[in-house]
Amino acid sequence: MFSTALKAIEWTFTKNPLRRYDPPKRNQDPPIERPLSASSIILDSIELLYSQRGYGWSWARNPFPRESAPLPSKSLLLVKTLLKLTLFDASQYIIQRLSPATNNPKGGSIFDPNLTPMPRFALAVFCGLWGGIWTYMMVDSLYHVPATIARIVFRQPAFMWPRLFHWPWMATSIHELWSYRWHQLYRHLFIVFGSRPGGALFGKPGAFMGAFIISAILHHVGVWGIGNGTEPLTSGGFFLLMGTGAVTEIAFSKATGSRVRGWMGWLWTMLWLHLCGTFMMDGWARRGLFASEILPFGFRPGKVVVEAIIALTGK
Repeated sequence: MFSTALKAIEWTFTKNPLRRYDPPKRNQDPPIERPLSASSIILDSIELLYSQRGYGWSWARNPFPRESAPLPSKSLLLVKTLLKLTLFDASQYIIQRLSPATNNPKGGSIFDPNLTPMPRFALAVFCGLWGGIWTYMMVDSLYHVPATIARIVFRQPAFMWPRLFHWPWMATSIHELWSYRWHQLYRHLFIVFGSRPGGALFGKPGAFMGAFIISAILHHVGVWGIGNGTEPLTSGGFFLLMGTGAVTEIAFSKATGSRVRGWMGWLWTMLWLHLCGTFMMDGWARRGLFASEILPFGFRPGKVVVEAIIALTGK
């Protein structure tokens, strides 16, 4: 709803009509506007409302992006979807098992007050790591499920469902992580409402911080939607710290003449992400997010796998 509201504001002030393109026959061919008909107008209006990355639309930076690697077949996509759903549930169950307080709709902290400081922090960091895996698997699973249905049931071509992530664990800078490797579902809105005004006022650092401010607000609203109150300091603060890290990389590049990259860039990115992310995950846990029942009908394949591994290890 927040995303739709932002879209409506943008459409109110757009200078040019939003146009829907047919896919070009060759990559080098320019996109051709789709002919209008009663059915296409209705279908396009629905798609425009829900399209996040704008593939096939004039407002997208690249209406028909080319993938560097071939997209999975239908059978492989189905297998990947089932695997990701299992890993998603497994990561959530691991957090619930290590920190039982989190398996409460009213919320509970991953910082166990019954432990001494060092074990308490170590457990929270470990749960924060699994929380990051849980977040990645949840978003990717929620994308793979409709992609699988669309390609198998409705026989849509693979190019309409390009990959959502690009191996975020391989990022060698914060900028690379958030501008390319993490999902770009809200990129356009962050640019329109954050980067452009922020860049106009404060240059490149302002553009980065502007985008992350909009992201902070969006995720803050998401946590508020759970119904257990708000958590602006952790849910929103995490993304502001990500913006601070990206601005730090800009300052580093200006001072040294070298970009943040390589194994040291990877180490910096993972440490900054995980340190800040642990406290965001704690905020989510205290608002009951990890007690959410996202898979229907008590379907918990990950829990079965984790318990089986524990049983085998115990033997």
